[in-house]
Amino acid sequence: MHNEMKRRIATALCCALMLAIAITPGAATPRRAFASSPPQAFSAPQAFSAPQAFSAPQAFSLMGASRALKGAAGIYEWHFVAARGPSPFDRIGLHRIASGPSAPAHPGIVMLYLPGTNMNGEVAVDDVRYSMPLYLAAHGVDVWAMDYRTHFVPPDTPAEKLVVMAGWTNRVFEGDIAAAAAFVRAKTHSEKLFIAGFSRGASFAYLFAALHPQGVAGLVILDGFIPRNPAPAMPAGRVADDIGGRHLTYDKRRALMEAVIRDPGGPAPLPKYKSAAENLEHVVYDADGVFGGHGGLANPQGGFSDPSVLARVLIGYDRWWPAVQNYQDYDNPFDASALRRLKASKIPVIAFASTNISSQWPAMVTESAAATGSAEVAVRRLDGWGHLDVICGTHAESEVYAPLLAWLRRHQM
Repeated sequence: MHNEMKRRIATALCCALMLAIAITPGAATPRRAFASSPPQAFSAPQAFSAPQAFSAPQAFSLMGASRALKGAAGIYEWHFVAARGPSPFDRIGLHRIASGPSAPAHPGIVMLYLPGTNMNGEVAVDDVRYSMPLYLAAHGVDVWAMDYRTHFVPPDTPAEKLVVMAGWTNRVFEGDIAAAAAFVRAKTHSEKLFIAGFSRGASFAYLFAALHPQGVAGLVILDGFIPRNPAPAMPAGRVADDIGGRHLTYDKRRALMEAVIRDPGGPAPLPKYKSAAENLEHVVYDADGVFGGHGGLANPQGGFSDPSVLARVLIGYDRWWPAVQNYQDYDNPFDASALRRLKASKIPVIAFASTNISSQWPAMVTESAAATGSAEVAVRRLDGWGHLDVICGTHAESEVYAPLLAWLRRHQM
């Protein structure tokens, strides 16, 4: 594979859904926040030590009562939050999504879901046809979805207060995931969890499995893989990247999503489009750069996604992401030691791969799925699909959720 193609594929995964796309054709560069003074120098990624045991359960607090999800009869959500540092931004969250008003004490299948870049664990679409957590919960799976620290950074935070994000490396987030997993294990009395990840969340899932193989029943990989690029030097002073771009700013991006949610057939921000929904269709389909410009981000024009659903997913994204974790992977933790430990884990894997970002994308997903050394690896290629179509597309229920549920049941402890 040519170096340029490798770079584009790695970029697409690791920026995975920083939607800094212009409302006019072409992509915009994400705005970047810099510290007013250079932050403390970054240390090199730590080498992997021996496989780690789960830490003691983190002190998560239940945030209010459970809530019924109106669009999914009988499904309820519980929200937990834990402090992970002194800053008000150093928080993580968990959303438990399960069937019935009382959380199951001893669920048969427990899955921890790790979202992609700028994403969080909130239920974006209140409909089992377009939400993997809701679909699985409706079929008896106890699903826990994670909020990263980025979910606790308000969108209007000034640049000087974002400096805390300079230290939010992949390994820091992996520690957060380990704390969340320990809490889930304690609450559910489960020895092992299924770990699912979408996009960047897939690389987090592989990293977690390398460090904690004894606690993983299986990996669910949704259109992501293990980054292989060597880590370049981090630019001095850069701390956070904005999901908004020079053309489609954060506010304009949100306004477009709100217009589609309010009335898909209503006026479009750009007069050349017949409706707000058509405007969004072209934005996601034509998103070039890392997504290829031909439905790589999503393919509503091919019938693989619905703009109203996409708008609900995209409007829930968190604004800021730590620059050290951005598409250049300045602290790529997958060194030779990590890959050896992952290879020895023999964890079964099911992976789903879209095709529209590039012709090589499914091969990258497939290669990574084999990295656990398991004889039980299943990879499903989704021809004509864009990245977001895998988790909320019009065919996701039949082609992703249903086969995933069958796989979970086969591998249930």
